[in-house]
Amino acid sequence: MLHDLPRCGRISYTNDLPVYAAIDEAVLPFPGTMIADVPARLNQELVNGQLDMSPVSSAFYAERADELVLLPDICIGAPAKVLSICCISAVAPAALAGRRIAVTRESVTGRMLFQLICRRHLGFDPLLVESDDPFAQHLADGTPCLLIGDKAIDAAEQVPLGSVHDLGELWHRLSGSGMVYAVWAARNDYAAAAPDQVRAAALALHDSLEWGLEHIRRVIARAEAARPRQGGFYENYYRALHFHFDDESRTALVRFMQAAHETNLLESVPALRFFDAVAQHA
Repeated sequence: MLHDLPRCGRISYTNDLPVYAAIDEAVLPFPGTMIADVPARLNQELVNGQLDMSPVSSAFYAERADELVLLPDICIGAPAKVLSICCISAVAPAALAGRRIAVTRESVTGRMLFQLICRRHLGFDPLLVESDDPFAQHLADGTPCLLIGDKAIDAAEQVPLGSVHDLGELWHRLSGSGMVYAVWAARNDYAAAAPDQVRAAALALHDSLEWGLEHIRRVIARAEAARPRQGGFYENYYRALHFHFDDESRTALVRFMQAAHETNLLESVPALRFFDAVAQHA
């Protein structure tokens, strides 16, 4: 069934506020409806047909690339430190071989990145155990945990600095590469059937992101209202993140997928297929 307005997901964390602030503040219209959720559920809702386009975990895109087409302008990445994907552990990740590590069910890319770091650079396969509340386990008995989003930021504020291991920073130090954590995509069938709707939504997201980056103080004010933090946190956070799906980001994503394939985390390395090519083909 083709809906008149595209059903679009958005991540229910503060990391994507620069993309949506102009729409949230009614500065710019959005030609669709929006459904907010955590990354893992957005991934499934998109491929199950409950959404028409959405941000998706980059690892999920790599696994389901034959079903999806990328929007060309927007991603969530970081050249190094990411601040909202971390391992909370009293000992360094290199010392976690054989230890149970509680992991959030919200994570796809964070989980694969941690596995990749451990397999490729630290010499072991991590023992990840899904948990409804990984940080509660850590507080209860010291179990190392893997967290993403605002819960990761919350946890990092409550433990000693030496217990916070930023996966973006660790990946950059070990591999020399940046990282892309989420991309925006539409289902192939929807993009072929409704190219005008996809094009309009993609343009609105592009314009909203540009507005957000130009008015970052207003974005920070929205973030502070949603999840208050220590002074200066959001300035550093949004400075650390990178939202343009430019050549640097595309190269980082391909490097991640290649490394994941070489360590048997991905069956293959898909090509990056973008919406314009699909629209022209259709």
